[in-house]
Parts: sequence; C-alpha cells; structure tokens
Amino acid sequence: MLKFLLVACCTLLLQVVTFAQDKAELERKRKQTLQEIDILNRQYSDIKKNQKQSIGQLTLIQKKIRLRNEVINTINNQVRAINGDINTSYIEMRRLKKDLDTLKMNYAHNVVYAYKNRSSYDFLNFLFSATNFNDAIRRIAYMKAYRSYRAEQLEVINKTELMYRDKITQLTNARKEKSAVLTDQSKEMGELVKDKEEQASVVNNLKKREKEINKDIATKKKQAQQLQSSITAVINREIREAKLAAEKKAKEEAARIAAETKTRENANTKPSTTTTPATTTPSTTAPAVKKEEPKKIESYLEYNKEDIALGNSFESSKGKLPFPVDNGYVSINFGSYVIPGTNIKGNQDFITIASPSGTSVKACFEGEVVSVFDVGGNTAVMIKHGKYFTTYSNLSSSNVSKGQTVKTGQVIGRVGTNLDGDGEINFVLARENQMINPAPWLRGR
Repeated sequence: MLKFLLVACCTLLLQVVTFAQDKAELERKRKQTLQEIDILNRQYSDIKKNQKQSIGQLTLIQKKIRLRNEVINTINNQVRAINGDINTSYIEMRRLKKDLDTLKMNYAHNVVYAYKNRSSYDFLNFLFSATNFNDAIRRIAYMKAYRSYRAEQLEVINKTELMYRDKITQLTNARKEKSAVLTDQSKEMGELVKDKEEQASVVNNLKKREKEINKDIATKKKQAQQLQSSITAVINREIREAKLAAEKKAKEEAARIAAETKTRENANTKPSTTTTPATTTPSTTAPAVKKEEPKKIESYLEYNKEDIALGNSFESSKGKLPFPVDNGYVSINFGSYVIPGTNIKGNQDFITIASPSGTSVKACFEGEVVSVFDVGGNTAVMIKHGKYFTTYSNLSSSNVSKGQTVKTGQVIGRVGTNLDGDGEINFVLARENQMINPAPWLRGR
C-alpha cells in the first residue's frame, strides 16, 4: 500500500512540476512582450507629438498590434494550461476520493473485526490451538503483522486525505489564477481594439496626405539613388585599389620567384677552366624549375589575411550585430512596401530606423571608414568590413573621418531628421556591390 502511495505521490509531483514550468515560461513570455509594448508606447508618444501622420507612425502601430496579438495568444495558451491543470486536479481528486473511501471501508471492517475479537481469551485460544511450537510462533508473528497492517492502513488513510486536501487547494488556486488571466485577456483585447482604431485613423490621415507623401517618397527615391551611386562609387574605388595592390603584390612575387630561379641555375652551371681537343664533356643541364601559379583571388577586397579575417568575422556575426542606435525601431523595411487602403507605395535597398534627432549613432562592427559624404544635405558614413560595407545615412553630423579605424559600438555621428521633421537614419548593408537586407544581421532588441 505504501508503495502504491509513493508512486501516486511521484506522479502528482511530476505533473505539478511540468505544469508549473509551462505556466512560468508562458508568464515570462507575456511579461517580456508587454515590456516591448511599453517601449513602443513611449516611442509612439514621442513621434505622435509631430502633427503630421507618418509611415513610421503607422509601422509602429502595426508592430504594437502584432505584439498585442502575441500577448493574447500567450494568454490563451496560459488559459489552456490552467484548464489542463484543473482537469488533471479533478481527475486526481476523484481517484483519491475513491481510494480514500476504499481505504476507510477496509479499515472499518478491520476495526469491527478487532472489536468483536478483542478479548484476551480469543487471543489465547488462537495461540494455544496451534498444532506445534513452530505453528505457535507463526501465529504470534501473524498477530504482530496484523496490528502493523492496521497501523499502516491508518497512515495511508491520513496521507491520502492530505493529498486530497492539497488537490482541493490547488484547484482553488487554479480557478483564481484563471480568473486573473481572463481579466488580463479582456484588458488586452480592449487595448487591441484601441490600437486597431488608431491604425485606421493614421491610415485615413495618410490617405488625405497621399499626394504630399508620394512627393516625399519621390524625393527620398532620388536621395536613395544618389546614396546608392555614392556607395557604388566608393566600393568600385576600393575594388580598384585592392586590385592594383593585389596585382602589384603578384608582380613582386613573380619577380622574386624569377630571381630565385636564376640564382639556382647559375649555381648549377660551372664554367670550364681547361680545354681538351680530343674529347668533349657534355654540358650539365639544370633541373627544370616548376613555376608557382599565382593564387586565384575570389575577391580583391579580401586579398590579404587581415581583410579575410575581418570579412569572415563580420559574416559569422550575422544575427548578432548591435543596433546602430540605443533608442529606435525599424520604421520602413528593406524592399517594397505598400500602405493598405492607399496608393502609397515605395521600394528601398536599406532599412529606415526611426530615432529621436540627435541620438548617437554607433558602428555595428569594427572596420575602416572609407568615405564620409553628403546626401541631400545630410551626412553619410561608410565603413568597410572586409568585403562587407555598412553605411549610416541621414546623419546631422559625423564624429569620424576617412581612413579612421573604428571599433564596435563607437559613436560615428548623430541622428538627423527626415522631410516630416522626425528623427531617422538609413542603414545600408552591402556585400561588395550587392545590397542586402540588414535586418536579419541585427540582433533582437
């Protein structure tokens, strides 16, 4: 009986621990998402001070709605987990109640039997009716075991009743927890409705400003073309310089190999000091020297060990690069975008990061500043990381100059403003002349 009780206790404990871990993880996830929403709310309050509705503002609301849906989904999972806990508690309570009733009934039968046979005469009669001494010893052991069994029955009843009461307490707590979670769910549903109403309002206002926004997008497109032309020019210049350096290095290596070959040939050929008219000595032929083929260079931007190491290190840091600003969010993603309900659409080969104007902009990786140039009246800083290049555009000022080596996290400039007066920068990532989406390279915030 005690063995059965031990197994039941272990099973219950395992179930409780599993449910507790699942619920703790869901609660952690919910709190983390709510913290992200709080950050977005603060950012939205800052950007809302601008009287003009912007694409960045809409992006922020859409992100809030996405996170709010995540919170609601997490709460739904919490409710399902709690319901599972409640159902398990009900099943265990019924089983424990049944076991408890059975144990009490058996114990009652034993008590009644013991009461009816309580006189010492019956005990002595049972003992002296033994056929031999060994049988008497076995009967004494049986009576002792019977008394022990009754005590064990009582202990099992008490423990089972305690487990039953614990299950009642767990069930009560689970019901209270479910009620609190459902209250939170109702609150989040209300906030989601408000966010969607705010989104509809922003979309409506953007639609009213459609011509103005399309004009701004056209202006930004020209600036983006100018930015891309400047980036391409800088990268082509770096490739040309690297190619010239690689060719120079190859020529120097070829000259060195030729000089070494000539030296070996001269050492193997000895001039004759005597002449014999009758016989002639065959000339000694120097062994053929195999020419070393120049190593094929896959990228002129990585023709030396330092650039190769830097490029490999940058590439291995995909998904781990720090955000260029401490306080900001991606307002316009890489590639094409369309504002639902309007004719506003655009396309860009970089991401736009909204951040308060004047915020410090930091290098996301170590490298060499290869250019600091002007785009539409604002500054752009371009940093080389082997065959990779990062560009930080729309800066109000820069703290670095061409040829300077920068470290990861070093401040390189300040956030400038866009045509609507909001603070933002454009973050560009290129692999040689190929523009790639930088968002997957940045770590989560």
